[in-house]
Amino acid sequence: MKKESCFFATTINCYTENDVLIVGIGNHPISPDRYLIISRFDDGEIDDAIGIQTNNSTIEVGNAISNLFLQKNSLTVEIKADKQHLVGEQRLTAEFTDQNIALLTEYIKKIFLDSLVNLSIDV
Repeated sequence: MKKESCFFATTINCYTENDVLIVGIGNHPISPDRYLIISRFDDGEIDDAIGIQTNNSTIEVGNAISNLFLQKNSLTVEIKADKQHLVGEQRLTAEFTDQNIALLTEYIKKIFLDSLVNLSIDV
């Protein structure tokens, strides 16, 4: 398992599909080899409904995010200690430039609404 990884994101997608809020960030628009996907499907406890999948995990892992930091040019996600072996990361940072992150900011706020995740948005 990697303690910390970082990649340069060229693609940021935010959308809703079948009532699931989804944020996908990757290093290629079609076939990324570095990516993270965060989603929320409201079905039960809020934090259990928020999942993350990365290029180092084989499944989406619920209730795994402890902290999320969104800045103008980066998104950093810290993973709870008991979920790190499933996610394959302790901390993951996606860096980007020249991206309009207004929609990303909106989706991050919606996904983590009423969650216990420590959320920091500084854009």
